Amino acid sequence: MTISRTALVVSTNWLREQLGNNAKNQISKKLRVLDTSFLKNKEVDTYSTCYLQEHIPQSVYFGLHNCVESTPELPRNLPDPKCFSQYVQTLGIHPDTHIVAYDRFGPTPAFRAWWLFRLYGHKKVSVLDGGLRKWIADGFETTQDLVTVEPSEFEASLDKSLIRSYDDMVRNTETKKEQVLDARSKDDNTVINKLDGGVIPGAKHIPFEDLFNSDGTFKSETEIKTMFDSAGVNFDAPMVASCFTGMTACGIAAAAYTLGKDIPIYYGSWTEWRQRAPEELKHRYKV
Repeated sequence: MTISRTALVVSTNWLREQLGNNAKNQISKKLRVLDTSFLKNKEVDTYSTCYLQEHIPQSVYFGLHNCVESTPELPRNLPDPKCFSQYVQTLGIHPDTHIVAYDRFGPTPAFRAWWLFRLYGHKKVSVLDGGLRKWIADGFETTQDLVTVEPSEFEASLDKSLIRSYDDMVRNTETKKEQVLDARSKDDNTVINKLDGGVIPGAKHIPFEDLFNSDGTFKSETEIKTMFDSAGVNFDAPMVASCFTGMTACGIAAAAYTLGKDIPIYYGSWTEWRQRAPEELKHRYKV
């Protein structure tokens, strides 16, 4: 029996059709649209400054900072599972709910949300192709109206196959079992920065920004496969995605997903690696 995979991205036209003419104050539990607007500074209230100002009708706000205890090594740490469960329950996300995540500043937050929900056991999740920018460009309305959702009984269940820790990555430098795919380009400041730039030894670069067209939509499967091939990736061997803080690596995991592969993310990425790994495990590019 073949189990269908949820589409990575859905179009603005598809979403508009799904929203239909439902009452603005009550929405179906079958679909949950999440506004994932995100700024690195936790002190900025993105709910008020972004979501309340303008959002896609029937969407609710999903805060990526919620339930996260940041540390110097893990500024984009994972949400506490119990807290995450309780938070997601308030968003009315049930086991059969199809989540569609979108963003307004760039694709990174929506793909991080995509990965997080899959990590915590909810696989029925997609990203709105092109985000809010494409939605508006296509002539669809935005609103300031808020919606009411029915609380759910969501329970997070960690899928360990989708994540790698620092210790896992250290072992991998010895076994070389998994190819490391770095979402940063070689000329990224976090790679060449004279203070503490670098990469995990052997990493292959697939720049996150190269995954997208100029309108913010995701590139085709053929284009994605060409990018992997050009980077020297062996598609028959295991892979793990990394970046600077564990955010854009989610885009690499998404790219692999479109090609039929579920790959893990090293959630600490270079920010943790540069602080914990011995110097011989930090590859420095010559400037």
